[in-house]
Amino acid sequence: MFFEYLNIARKVLIGHKFRSMLTVLSITIGAFSIVLMSSLAQSGSTTLFRSIEELGGGRIIMIGPKEVEREEGKASSYTRGMTLQDRDLLYSNVPHLVQKTMFSRTGRKDIIADNGKLSRTDGIFVDGNFFESMKLQAEKGRFFNDDENLRHQKLCVVGYKTAKELWDGDAVGHTMQIGALRCRVVGQATNHEFWGMRFGFDWLDFVAVPLETMADTDVKVRPAARLQLKTDGPESNDIVKRVANAILSERHHNVDDYQIFDFSRVMERFTGVFGIMQTIVSFIAGIALLVGGVGVMNMMLVSVSERVREIGIRKAIGANPNDIGRQFLLEAILLAAVGGGIGVGAGIGMSVVASTVIRHFKPTWVTVVAHEAAIVAMAVSAGVGLFFGYFPARRAAKLDAITAIRGN
Repeated sequence: MFFEYLNIARKVLIGHKFRSMLTVLSITIGAFSIVLMSSLAQSGSTTLFRSIEELGGGRIIMIGPKEVEREEGKASSYTRGMTLQDRDLLYSNVPHLVQKTMFSRTGRKDIIADNGKLSRTDGIFVDGNFFESMKLQAEKGRFFNDDENLRHQKLCVVGYKTAKELWDGDAVGHTMQIGALRCRVVGQATNHEFWGMRFGFDWLDFVAVPLETMADTDVKVRPAARLQLKTDGPESNDIVKRVANAILSERHHNVDDYQIFDFSRVMERFTGVFGIMQTIVSFIAGIALLVGGVGVMNMMLVSVSERVREIGIRKAIGANPNDIGRQFLLEAILLAAVGGGIGVGAGIGMSVVASTVIRHFKPTWVTVVAHEAAIVAMAVSAGVGLFFGYFPARRAAKLDAITAIRGN
């Protein structure tokens, strides 16, 4: 019986191709929007979280400068900002650390290459642990080490884009001028970036100079210095923060000129924000499905009006009201399900295409197809057909057989 109903529904819908197509289109757009936007949202969040995890994720603790709010009068009694002594005390006394680095950035810098080319790039001034901690890889040459930093060596490392712009991708061995410092390029980084994670500099367009070397010529470097610590697990973050805060509080005479950021908290907020964004996106797309549902109801009401005589004849030869109602209800569900299926397929295809295009510009982009959203879109589409098809089906089922035959 079910397949008989299904066959009748198929013939009816095919018999009104244009009208069925317009009704299906509204459902298709809704399902398409849900799958596409959910897939892109999940791709973005997955790419971001993968970048964060590669760099340490919830294990990162950042200690940086801030405006003084307490005991400001004592600020002149010691050297402001993060110092080498602060760094060394933290490195040797704080437990559960697996990686650490000290760096400073003071914004974009004008640089002059030895071939006369001028450029403007992100200047970062770092200790020898920076490159390993930031997961940077050398494409050519090498990275300088902390011994060279402490000996104030005039060396530098450039980003992939910087090397390409100034020396056609072969920067090692050249010299450049950054501010009052002239340094020799000993290495250049690979063409790799961590999407959504900048730490104040562009992964592809930067020049890295030993922090101690740059501090000799730029007074802004030391006050802007910050420490990045990585713990052996997010569960160790609290004890690391407590010990670090105790050491720095004593070193800075209880002056709160520093602040501690715990990335495990940041990641929790990221997760919450992306969850809310995805819910909003799905809600907006779901409105299109509701609009499509109204179209389904309208079409089915028209169909009932056009098939009054058919309904009367079927009742006269023995069809009961439930049979008639089920027939029209199945037609509505089939109409909505077809639209949902087309929309889901198109949404999956377009999300793959869009991710491929994005990955051409952002190689680290991760393609994710929101299978859960696809299942939900299909279920909601069929549900829309059921909900909005109920009233027309009920109306058809209640028609009196004799009146229906006469009414046409």
